[in-house]
Amino acid sequence: MDAITLESCHSTWVFDPAGMRFCRILKGIEVAHRSVSTEWRPYWGVEIHPRDETFTVYLNVTRTRLIRSWRHTQDCLQCGGHETCELSLDDIRDAVHV
Repeated sequence: MDAITLESCHSTWVFDPAGMRFCRILKGIEVAHRSVSTEWRPYWGVEIHPRDETFTVYLNVTRTRLIRSWRHTQDCLQCGGHETCELSLDDIRDAVHV
């Protein structure tokens, strides 16, 4: 799977463009020493806005259902720059059950 990953302050977002689905790996939450992820959900598009570090996930073809979030940065204005945990590719594969 050629996944696209985006880091927000609280989640690692994993997008599967071929399957048009995404899930989130929640940061700082583990169960039995494993990261917790959401179920895979369908999406219709992702728009990344580089100027303000935000991104939009469109959940339907008419773009009336959407999720907006922001990318975590080193000097993050959203969380005050608090560091979030990093996940390896193996961690991501284990969490999203590909």
